[in-house]
Amino acid sequence: MVNLGNKKRVVYLFTSCFPYNYGETFIENEIEYLCKEFTKVFIITDELKSNHIRTVASNVEVFKIRYNLKFYEKIICFASLFSPIFWQELFHVKNRYESGINFGIIKTALASFYNSKRLAKTYLKSNFINNNSLYYSYWTNDVSIALALLKNKNKKLKCFSRIHGWDVFFGPSKYNYLPYRSFISNNLDAIFSISDKGIDYCVNRWKIENHAVLKLSRLGVNKGLFLDADASVFLLVSCSTVIPLKRVDLIISSLAKIKFKMKWVHFGDGEKMDQITNLALNKLPSNIDYQFKGRVKNIEVLDFYKLQNPSLFINLSSSEGVPVSIMEAMSFGIPVIATNVGGNSEIVNNENGYLLEERPTSQQVANKIEQFYNLSVDKYNKNKKAAFKTWDNKFNAHKNYTQFIADILSL
Repeated sequence: MVNLGNKKRVVYLFTSCFPYNYGETFIENEIEYLCKEFTKVFIITDELKSNHIRTVASNVEVFKIRYNLKFYEKIICFASLFSPIFWQELFHVKNRYESGINFGIIKTALASFYNSKRLAKTYLKSNFINNNSLYYSYWTNDVSIALALLKNKNKKLKCFSRIHGWDVFFGPSKYNYLPYRSFISNNLDAIFSISDKGIDYCVNRWKIENHAVLKLSRLGVNKGLFLDADASVFLLVSCSTVIPLKRVDLIISSLAKIKFKMKWVHFGDGEKMDQITNLALNKLPSNIDYQFKGRVKNIEVLDFYKLQNPSLFINLSSSEGVPVSIMEAMSFGIPVIATNVGGNSEIVNNENGYLLEERPTSQQVANKIEQFYNLSVDKYNKNKKAAFKTWDNKFNAHKNYTQFIADILSL
């Protein structure tokens, strides 16, 4: 354990839904280490509807705070036009990002600034803010802007955030823009990126001035169960939400070209679930046995890996940070096929799987699946061992979160 000494022993963790519902499963590993090192962990979540709560330690207290703006607030947010911070943001968009300013960007910047001020006031009124705690936004969103506003007025506060994928890269956002990146980086004590690619993007695209605020802190998962190859069945697994960005439809189109007998199991659901189910029904041939497990507890996914020993994991997303689902697969020694987007190149390579181009064709994906199917047992087991080694070297939860806690305590 980290020697806390006289360091702060209370941390406020701002999440999207955790510990409610089933999302943000990757926090489940990290929270264990926070609870061991801090006498008190306050979780501020914006999940207002769900009453399904996961088990948390006795030193955790959870508060629900509304994140999204109400309709009338979206209208009065135009009052932010009078803020110098808003106009400074437009200056950054035009001169640093070298981007045209359209109504979408203006609307996003106004709403985000108003929401951040609203959240900051809410945190103050709730008596969350003091000089003896740490403030940790798990995502770099309006919460992190709110913490930056608070830090801007009180330099004694210790505030930091993580960046992942959607909150780093402009591309997936509606207007190819994420608001107030410069303001965040100039005011927070640290921004912890889960990938080297994220840091590079902040430097080269965000064009932030304070490079020292950026720190690498990879996520991690616990050790799985390494099993040798099972030649009796070729089992392909995928695990993601079913939304356009995850391109589950491309998995189906690729499997439609496979000629040998195999099974595909997908964990997760989402807005495109009905379309994906119909697509699989209409496109997949009889040699492809498939099953949609839907959204299940994370432990059920891990138990499936332990009992079924999958042959291969696949992720064809158009944008990613570094997927925890891939880390989990590799902790069981499962080779991975993934697209070369976001930080995927920092976990997947030609020794532990295969890294496809950013926009592969269904035939290219099918060819690579078939290549793994035809590997000798010795060659395939080398891939499995390389996958497990990648987990241990880069994404071991104990190593990564122990270091992360040491880093935040030194801020």
